[in-house]
Amino acid sequence: MTRRLERVRGLIEQEISKVILYKLQDPRVNMVSVTRVDPSADLRLAKVYVAVQGDEKLQKDTLNALRHAKGFVQSEIASSLKLKNTPSLTFYLDEGKKKGGHILELIEKAVREDNNAGNRDGEKMKKLSFGLPKGSLQESTIGMMKNAGYKVYVSSRSYYPSIDDDEMSVRLIRPQDMARYVEKGIIDAGLTGQDWVEEAGADVRCVEKLVYAKQQLTKVRWVLAVPEDSAIESVDDLQGKRISTELVNVTKKYLEERGVQAEVEFSHGATEAKAPDLVDAIVELTETGSSLRANKLRIIETVTESATVFISNHKSWEDPWKRQKIENLAILFHGAIIARDKVGLKMNISNEGLNVLLEKLPALRTPTISPLSGNAGYAIETVMDESVVRNIIPELKRIGAEGIIEYPLNKVIL
Repeated sequence: MTRRLERVRGLIEQEISKVILYKLQDPRVNMVSVTRVDPSADLRLAKVYVAVQGDEKLQKDTLNALRHAKGFVQSEIASSLKLKNTPSLTFYLDEGKKKGGHILELIEKAVREDNNAGNRDGEKMKKLSFGLPKGSLQESTIGMMKNAGYKVYVSSRSYYPSIDDDEMSVRLIRPQDMARYVEKGIIDAGLTGQDWVEEAGADVRCVEKLVYAKQQLTKVRWVLAVPEDSAIESVDDLQGKRISTELVNVTKKYLEERGVQAEVEFSHGATEAKAPDLVDAIVELTETGSSLRANKLRIIETVTESATVFISNHKSWEDPWKRQKIENLAILFHGAIIARDKVGLKMNISNEGLNVLLEKLPALRTPTISPLSGNAGYAIETVMDESVVRNIIPELKRIGAEGIIEYPLNKVIL
C-alpha cells in the first residue's frame, strides 16, 4: 500500500468511526467498532470491516442498517474530508471479531483507565462515568451543569469533555445511544430524552426527570405531521400509508394502539423535507412548531411527549458510593432547573409597612423576615418567578420598600 493510500485509508477509517458513533441515528445500529478499511488502488471502492457487539441477529441487523445508511455515511465523509470523490463503501463483519470482543476490550480498557486515574494516599480514586448528550441538548446541558456547580469544557476535536470533578469522567454520547450504553453498564449514568429510553426499550433507572430542552424549560413533542394540502386529517387516514421518522419503535407502538397499519421507515435526518414526495406523513420532534410551519407541514396529533431524564444502570445504583454520587448530582441538577426561571429579591421595609407589603403582595407571604438592628424595620428576602418581578418591584417601591435588590439564582433546592 502506497503512502498516499495508507494516509487516505487512515482518514476514512477515522471519519467512518465518528459518523457511525456520533451522527448515524439508526436505532438498529448496535455498538459498532470499525476494525479496518481496505480501499482500492484507485480509491473508487473501500471495504469497511466492523465488529458488532451482540448475538448473530443483532450483528445481522446492524450490518443491514449500515448498508442502508451507506449514502449518508459517504456524504458525511465527503463533507468532513472535503473530498470530491468518495470511495463507494461496502460493509462487512470482521470474521475475527464477530462476537464483539474487540469492542468490549476497547470499552473496558477505557473504563478501567478512567477508574484507575489518580491516587489518594496510594488508593485508587473512585470515578463515576457520565454521559453528556451530544447535539441539540449539549449546550443547554452544559449551561445547566454550570449552574449546578460544574465547569465542563468540550473541545471541538474530542468526545471526552473535561470537568472540574476528579470523581467524574465525561463522554459525549448521542441521546439516541445513551440508554443502551447506560443499560449495558458501559457508563454509569447519563442525561438523555425519555423518548430515546422508550425507543431503545432500555431497562434503566430514571433517577430524575428534568424538564428542559434546547431552547426552553418545557417538554418536547413528537408529532404526526402531513403537508398542509394533504387530505389526511387524522391518524386513521394513514392506513396503508408510508411514514418517516427517527422514532421508529415508539411510532409503531402508537399506530398499533390506534389500530392503524402503515409502513414506518427510519429517517437519517431532514425528515421534514420528505413529505409529500417521498412519504405521506412524518413523526418529528418539535419544541415550538416553527420548523414544521416553515416547511408547510400541518400537525395532526401528538404521538408522545418527552422530557430530559437523568438515568443510571441498576448495577451502578446498587453501588453505595456511585449511588450517593448520582443522588448528589440529581439534587444539584434539579435545583439548577428550578432556578432557571426564578430570581431572588431582597429589600428593607419599615415596621408600619410590613403588613401592608404582605397584604398587597401575595407572592411575598412566605418570605424570610429578619428584624433590622435598632428596631428600624425588617429585611425581607424571597424567591419568585422572574416573569413577575418587573410588575412587583414598582409596587414595592410605592409602599415604601427600600434597598430593593434583584439577583440571579444558580440553584433552588426545595
